[in-house]
Amino acid sequence: MSDAPRDHSDAPAVVPWYHWAWVVPAALFLRLWLATLRFRCNVERIDDSDGPAVLLLWHDKLFVSSWIANRYFSRPVTALISTSKDGAWLVAFFKFMGITAVRGSSNRRGAAALITLTRSMRAGNHAGITPDGPKGPALAFKSGAVSLARLTRAPFVVMGIRYHSCWRMRSWDRFALPVPFSRVEVTLLREPQPTEAEADEVVAARMQARLNETSTGPA
Repeated sequence: MSDAPRDHSDAPAVVPWYHWAWVVPAALFLRLWLATLRFRCNVERIDDSDGPAVLLLWHDKLFVSSWIANRYFSRPVTALISTSKDGAWLVAFFKFMGITAVRGSSNRRGAAALITLTRSMRAGNHAGITPDGPKGPALAFKSGAVSLARLTRAPFVVMGIRYHSCWRMRSWDRFALPVPFSRVEVTLLREPQPTEAEADEVVAARMQARLNETSTGPA
């Protein structure tokens, strides 16, 4: 057995235990914030009785994603979250919102995350992916979600989100925070699973167009 030290450089960042004292009230505050928003959706609820799907949304709209997942889907959602420190805080928030997280990205732990998401979907859970995360470019669809859909033979659900009024952070994706009591337009579109005849780039371009059609611009 080797005595060489293990390389933990690829391990996901986690929230230190002593920070949970204020993670909990912060999460409760954010839940109250979400409760003030006026959501309008093109469907009453997604019929997901026939199986799980790959849920797609842009990274800048993650703030409302847990609320939408709990409100419009019957199956549990497993979200792909980056291994960064920012991702660690997002995992902590999602935990209080009833969303399970898998840590990984196209740059770090990508293969392991894909395997875990595949197992989760085969167990009946939806998989939530931000195809432009974790570091962009913003609104550019990476092919990892297409690979997952092929492995699981699952369709997509495009989660188009528009804010009537929001604040923007100075991050790579200009992360958006909807103004309390403002309106949020949600468009949920089912898209078929990729066919063998379609190249990954073609599918990615089509899904990118669907997300932009339903997510960019004000509500």
